[in-house]
Amino acid sequence: MKAEAIVIQRPERQRPLQRALFGVITVIAWIAWASLWVPLLTALAWAVGLGDIYVQLNLGHPLQSSGDLDIVLYSALVCVTVFLSWSRYNHWRFSGRQKRRGNNPVGLADVARRIGASLDTAEAMQAQRRSVVHFSDAGYMAVHRDPGG
Repeated sequence: MKAEAIVIQRPERQRPLQRALFGVITVIAWIAWASLWVPLLTALAWAVGLGDIYVQLNLGHPLQSSGDLDIVLYSALVCVTVFLSWSRYNHWRFSGRQKRRGNNPVGLADVARRIGASLDTAEAMQAQRRSVVHFSDAGYMAVHRDPGG
């Protein structure tokens, strides 16, 4: 195929619906790419707002000590210590272990016994993709054999 014949270079060869769909996909991709910058913009806004901490905590007041800032820093240190300790504990407890245990296989006879059906009925249910289950007046299960099944 020649490079001049590629559809992306000749958008008039595309159907209008296809062009509109590609346009929507392009807009969604640009929005997703822009959303990746949100954490950086948030961090920058937070860094710029650090100057407001002194105003909010009255640290610029000459008669007030930095006790309020110490409380904030100690609280942050306690939170960091708690979360780091908890994550280390979970890492120690769960690392290197299998997350889920394997299931024990269940035999067809056991399945038939548990659902209250005969072995023939359970085999018929297992052989089909879908089953229509009927119950007799006596309460016994029977499976309608679907020929398309």
